[in-house]
Amino acid sequence: MNAIALSSTAPIAPLGGTALAAPSTTAGCAVAGAGTPVVLLHSSLASKSQWTPLVLRLASRYRTLAVDLAGYGDNALPSASSFALDDEVRGVAAHVDRVAGRHARVHVVGHSYGGAVALRYAQQFGARIASVTVFEPVAFGMLDAADPALATFARCVDVVERAMAAHRYHDATAAFVDFWSGEGSYRGLPLPVQSQLARRIVKVPLDYRAARAAPLPADCRSLDVPVLVLGGTRSPAVSQRIVAALSRTLRAGRIAWVDGGHLAPLSHATRVNALIEAFVGACEKQSPACSTRADVTPIARPPRAA
Repeated sequence: MNAIALSSTAPIAPLGGTALAAPSTTAGCAVAGAGTPVVLLHSSLASKSQWTPLVLRLASRYRTLAVDLAGYGDNALPSASSFALDDEVRGVAAHVDRVAGRHARVHVVGHSYGGAVALRYAQQFGARIASVTVFEPVAFGMLDAADPALATFARCVDVVERAMAAHRYHDATAAFVDFWSGEGSYRGLPLPVQSQLARRIVKVPLDYRAARAAPLPADCRSLDVPVLVLGGTRSPAVSQRIVAALSRTLRAGRIAWVDGGHLAPLSHATRVNALIEAFVGACEKQSPACSTRADVTPIARPPRAA
């Protein structure tokens, strides 16, 4: 989930273009390129380096900010007693304000947990949001508390927490990774990658609780900015159901499905990043492809009911 790293020393060579300056990296944020800022928020167990391939596509035309969320990358684990999604938003906002200024118009991109943070950020800073693109945001609050798919994931989190309480961190990480990627996925990873992920697993229960509380349907209904919601046709039911719920709720959203799973931004990065780049570009040009007056329109549907 985190095999690609942003280099702080080598120049970035954009697709078919001249090499750019190396990313400017400060604690928790890597910045590259120039232009309208594009903020990139990673999934649970990952870090800012998740977005390296997308940075390569965008940095010749945009100023990319790949941000570490709390407890990942350069950031310390937050307090379990008071942590909420708004704490993540404040951390992201601090980086954006420092790099781009307090009134800069920004595009926001997020995957999984980072997608939930992106939606919450957009709800709080709507006046300065140019667009939002999310791949299967874990906006668990969009689902009814009794939803069976949500209950299945809640049981996974319970397994994770019980394994952590017994100091079986690799077992905890295996349960979480295998839920999203399929049985045996964790054990199939190289041992150094397993160890890297296991060191981060303690943040996952906090991510889950934060994403259960926000954003809620009313939060997403209030968004009046262009939103592209991407989903995987082979993803777990809970993430597909969240995508479907967003399609019924967003005022200015568009939906597209990718033939992949929940980790498609990594496993199918070329396809996913092309969709992100096209949507951001359309919104920069204020084309009808991202019109805030557009209804939620599925571009393609998953092969099974979400």
